[in-house]
Amino acid sequence: MGMSSRECRNVKLILSYDGSYYKGWQKQKNTPNTVQETLERTLSKILGEKVRVIGAGRTDAGAHAIRQVANFKTTNTSIPVHKFKKILNDSLPHSIRIVRSEEVSLGFNARFSAKLRKYVYLMFLGEECLYPFISNYSYIPQKKEWNIEFIRELAKDFLGEHDFLAISSMRNYKSTIRFVKSLRVFRIREFMVFSIVANGFMYNMARGIVSSLLEAERRNDRNFIKSILAKDEKSKPSLVPPNGLYLHRVYY
Repeated sequence: MGMSSRECRNVKLILSYDGSYYKGWQKQKNTPNTVQETLERTLSKILGEKVRVIGAGRTDAGAHAIRQVANFKTTNTSIPVHKFKKILNDSLPHSIRIVRSEEVSLGFNARFSAKLRKYVYLMFLGEECLYPFISNYSYIPQKKEWNIEFIRELAKDFLGEHDFLAISSMRNYKSTIRFVKSLRVFRIREFMVFSIVANGFMYNMARGIVSSLLEAERRNDRNFIKSILAKDEKSKPSLVPPNGLYLHRVYY
């Protein structure tokens, strides 16, 4: 039976998490070790009722979030909404931190109300002595010298609206067309950074974009991205690992 508007509150959470400890965001039948499951279990215990948490992005196993957005509805009115941040942070593992909690309209849905999402991918090109400290948080390729200007030029082929069927690893979408608003590639000290903003991301789409750009640079092929977008799956490169991927921000 659904909750009536009089007895229900909709709480929005902004949270960050270290995905190294989890099998991804989305709840799964074969493991309780997901971010969504951990949040739901903790909230249900605090509120004394079954809670369903909706996330803005379904990050992969090993991927991280800097500002993931989630929401849940509750009939419990005894806890001021702004206190959920402290209460949850006192109860959750340190690998999940609540940045902010606030009440929103009942119609707000963290996933379906989102207009744009931003993912960042980090690739480490520095010295081996730092590997033990960053291996869970960035991709460490064997190749260290990359033509970033060439990759930037190739990235323009992803801008705008395209069918990402050949890049995603799943097929059960109503539509495989997505709009990429921006794709920036730049160097910060020992890291090469890929920043991707789009209206939606299919499963493995962000990692597929990065993989395609790196493979195109390896081949020195200016037409590689266009061939991938033309659904030439024979050219589809192996995916970069998830540990370099971060859900950076969600726009509403």
